[in-house]
Amino acid sequence: MDKWKEFLQKEGYTKEQFADLEASKMAELTAKFQTEQIQAINTAVADKADSGTVGTMIEDAIKAMPALKDNQEIIDLKATVKEQGEEITSLLKNKGGFMNTVKSQVNKFIEDNYEKIKSMKSQGSGLIEFTVKAPESLTTGSALNPNGIPELVGVQQAAPSNVNLRTDSVWGMTNNINTSLAAYPYTETVPKDGDYAFVAEGAVKPQIDFKFETRYAQPKKLAAWVKLTDESVQDIQGLQSIATDYLRKKHDRKRAKAILNGDGVGQNPMGATTFGRTFVAGAMANAVENPNFMDVVNAGITDVFTTHNYEDEMNFIVSLVRVSPIDFFLNLVSAKDGDGKPLYPTASLYNQVVIGGATIIPDEDIPVGKVFIADMSKYNTTNYVDYTVKIGLINDDFITNQFVILGESRFHAFVKELDKQAFLYDDIATIKTAIAKA
Repeated sequence: MDKWKEFLQKEGYTKEQFADLEASKMAELTAKFQTEQIQAINTAVADKADSGTVGTMIEDAIKAMPALKDNQEIIDLKATVKEQGEEITSLLKNKGGFMNTVKSQVNKFIEDNYEKIKSMKSQGSGLIEFTVKAPESLTTGSALNPNGIPELVGVQQAAPSNVNLRTDSVWGMTNNINTSLAAYPYTETVPKDGDYAFVAEGAVKPQIDFKFETRYAQPKKLAAWVKLTDESVQDIQGLQSIATDYLRKKHDRKRAKAILNGDGVGQNPMGATTFGRTFVAGAMANAVENPNFMDVVNAGITDVFTTHNYEDEMNFIVSLVRVSPIDFFLNLVSAKDGDGKPLYPTASLYNQVVIGGATIIPDEDIPVGKVFIADMSKYNTTNYVDYTVKIGLINDDFITNQFVILGESRFHAFVKELDKQAFLYDDIATIKTAIAKA
């Protein structure tokens, strides 16, 4: 079937008449023929014709083009059709699954060049080239975010968790009191002079006396706040709950650290280690052969037990011993008997060792090489104002959709004057040297 001949007959010409036409008219008819052939190929692609059928259509279109050697415009046009045919054929053979891509490219070409094609028709001549682009292979690099990823995507896909802060039992070991008094008074009775004596009949009895000393503890305020926006709470699941939980945990952690290590400067409470005194060997000096860590602890417990403010004072009973996690591991967890068995199994099982009524605990707030030994019942705390959470606005927060969550408490933290002997804080090496035999 001679497609070119059929086309000319439809346009009212024979091949002989076409040969006598002016070059511009020849180019117009040839361009029109090319357009019809491309449209036919486009239809075949849309109907999901196989690559062999489409390739044959392209070859037939190329063969049907007039071979006018003396007309360079026609020669260039034929070369263009051939080149396009080869590209489309290659595309269909190698990328058969992408026929819709070819169709979309042809449709876009016609739409983009509609005005030019219309102009060519009115002018009677012209040439438009069309090249089919083969689609690229899809890889992970094909997935792009040209405008970036919104910052909220992460927390929307994976909801944030609560902050994981350490907890501490030191507050629960104190002597906790409820009070409504801001200036909390406490009065100690101190023996003065005189003592009992065994006397004969009619003899003068000895006199004894004592005194009262009243002191006052001032409340300490512990507070912090976090500011959120209405949008952040709406967009991030559980954000307000996380903020509230964080405030409470941070409060309790800060309070525990202050009870243990507060320096007492300004509004800071004075911590138990700051009250702590150094070790006094007394009769234990130079008395122990090759002392080890447990000898150091027991010597400290004995020192606290036997140290008094006045004669016959009630003994202090040590309830807590704290060392650094490193010292805890080196001296307790890794300690073994002659058969290689652990000397203190609970050190690794429960992270503590109990000696009598005292519990040895590792604590990161205790520096390496230090030991804290104390009767924590002598450290007093109050719940003057329990931990409270408040939500409010600051300045222009209302018109900027912001709000504040505030957490605070007020409490007393003090040690009575006569109870300060109950706290010992010294170097492990210093105590070991003091009790070691020369």
